[in-house]
Amino acid sequence: MPEQVSRLLIRGAQYDEIETDPTIYTTSNPRPPPVLEDPPPFEHMGGLLLNLKHVLGTTLKSPEQIDVTARIKKIAETVQKICHKSVDCALGAPSVETQTSYIVVHQMMGAVLTELIGQGKGLDAGQRLSLMCAALTRDLGQIALQPELDKHPGYLPEDLLTVMRQHPEQSAKLLEQAGVTDPIWLDAVRSHHEYLDGSGYPARLKGDEISLGARILSVCDRYSAMIKMRPYRAEAYFPQNALKEIYLKKDTEIDEEIARILISKVGLLSPGTVVKLKSGELAVVKSPTVKSDAAIVYSIYGKAGTILSPPTRRDTSQPGSEIIGLVPLSHCQNAAVSIRQVWAE
Repeated sequence: MPEQVSRLLIRGAQYDEIETDPTIYTTSNPRPPPVLEDPPPFEHMGGLLLNLKHVLGTTLKSPEQIDVTARIKKIAETVQKICHKSVDCALGAPSVETQTSYIVVHQMMGAVLTELIGQGKGLDAGQRLSLMCAALTRDLGQIALQPELDKHPGYLPEDLLTVMRQHPEQSAKLLEQAGVTDPIWLDAVRSHHEYLDGSGYPARLKGDEISLGARILSVCDRYSAMIKMRPYRAEAYFPQNALKEIYLKKDTEIDEEIARILISKVGLLSPGTVVKLKSGELAVVKSPTVKSDAAIVYSIYGKAGTILSPPTRRDTSQPGSEIIGLVPLSHCQNAAVSIRQVWAE
């Protein structure tokens, strides 16, 4: 299948087209090297998630086996390219991903958001790359603890909370032990849970003591955590509700300008949001948008509740196709294949 071929190519596989090429090659006319095209952006993101999962796991167990800095940078560079090619796919792929573990998808979404906000802040490509590397690895020290955290729907027990609050520093130490030396990367990881009013952790930094990179990661971390389903939380926040909660924390815990940039980049109806249309159909938002009557949506369930494959474009400004509500992604698991087709290219 094309998706499986794409994932094999991402991992370095090659194939020989000699059986379908009638040309006779000689020493004076050698066969040209194969040209491997990148898979479509949406599918490429799926491969990157698998790659990130492998790199994070290896970094924890045997970092000496790989060049962690180079591998994470390669993933970050590829995400930058995908963001340039298709913001819709970059935001949509992690938003609708349900098969990969939460903490891996959470960090990938954070990297995408970090790139988009970094662009909005006017940071150069090198600075954005360092911060994306930080976003991809910020919870490295929490991975082993995540199964225990997922058992608690409310406030954590004091002893578990104490351990959890050590994960930014632990993540930075693990990265240093794996050979990471980039100061922007390491600082952002250490301080991504520091808040402007000094209520964060682990160092209780305040105001200007917190770097721009750490402020960006803090906002991205919050948003990504809220919109993804968790084992203890049956439903995730709708993106617009998550944005509202973030904005309410402006200038107390988070940077107001960064919050505004986030809203402008993901929209109140962000890619992957499932909406109910007046006709009774359920549709998926493809592109970031603010106004519901201008949203680009594709119906995945028809009026009778049958799955539409391929999904069908609807004009939300037209009678019958108006958006009248939001639907949790968890209610549409049977339509996963159709949902992925929304971003097919």
